[in-house]
Amino acid sequence: MTEDPTTYEKPQELSLHGFDKPDFVEPYEFQNFNNAYNKVLNRRHERWVDVLSRYQVKRNRKLKRFCRKGIPDSYRGEVWMELSGAEERMHSNPGVYAAAVTETPPHNIISVILADVPRTFPENVFFRDSGSRLSKLRSLQRVLSAFAVKFPRVGYCQGFNYITAILLLVLRGRDEVVEEQAFWLLDALINHMLPSYYTDEMVAVRRDCMVLGELLRLNYKDVYARISECGVNYTVLCTKWFICLYADVLPVETTLRVFDCLFYEGDKVLFRAGLALVKLHYKQLLTCNEFPVLLTAFRNMCRDRQTLWCHEFIDTMFSIKLKRSKIEQLRDECEPRVRMENNAP
Repeated sequence: MTEDPTTYEKPQELSLHGFDKPDFVEPYEFQNFNNAYNKVLNRRHERWVDVLSRYQVKRNRKLKRFCRKGIPDSYRGEVWMELSGAEERMHSNPGVYAAAVTETPPHNIISVILADVPRTFPENVFFRDSGSRLSKLRSLQRVLSAFAVKFPRVGYCQGFNYITAILLLVLRGRDEVVEEQAFWLLDALINHMLPSYYTDEMVAVRRDCMVLGELLRLNYKDVYARISECGVNYTVLCTKWFICLYADVLPVETTLRVFDCLFYEGDKVLFRAGLALVKLHYKQLLTCNEFPVLLTAFRNMCRDRQTLWCHEFIDTMFSIKLKRSKIEQLRDECEPRVRMENNAP
């Protein structure tokens, strides 16, 4: 049985949740972030104790605001399970995970899973060494395999490994309990919150990349023009953002904060995160004058001081005016264009 990451006493060279300290900021700056953010977390924890004792996990404006400000680690797994409906589905389907995990997916799927699992977060102590008592690699493989068995229409998509790894880091308890919870959280994300993302030749993901481009055209015309001049397709720039739900894209604490909002507010949050990245790096992006420079800028801007300071990043996300009706309108306009590209010779 692996050790609960919340009880693991991490060495000084590791950051939160067992990750190596980031190499994109100086050590003193990361320490400044850590010190400041720990104070924020302590304050938030006290307020969450009060709100959960009064309301439990019930949707209301106060809980929405609290999710935007960050769910404390000690409550995060519980709140995600409740908000997503995973807790209810798990209890309504006893034994489903236990049965699925005893079966093996088709060879073409299990071979990809076996290749992806050891490549997942090698910078994290819980995913670095399969022989370590801390390792969560076995749990990761079991959850991904069980999901592919239970939901063969979806099977497995590269990106599920990072999403599931994040879930395994957050959830607490014995391995078998954590695995089952991660399985149902993955089901909530893939089959219920984003039901069209991972099927049909990724049409929905490519459509939403195009929608994000249209939102840039409406909100940040200069950046949109610069991207157009460089001739870069938005699927090249943003596909990983949507497929991984920003796991393995943003720093881990920022990813967790995005997930906090995603589980309450749904896929609209994915567009907010993309727009926030552009807003925070607006001037930098305007200096890009050719294809490779722009690609490098998009990659580097996901992991820097601006994204490390997750509180400010989330504030930026919600400072941007964005209506779901506009997203749906743009989806209706963009999806036929994506399907036409599919049918092009």
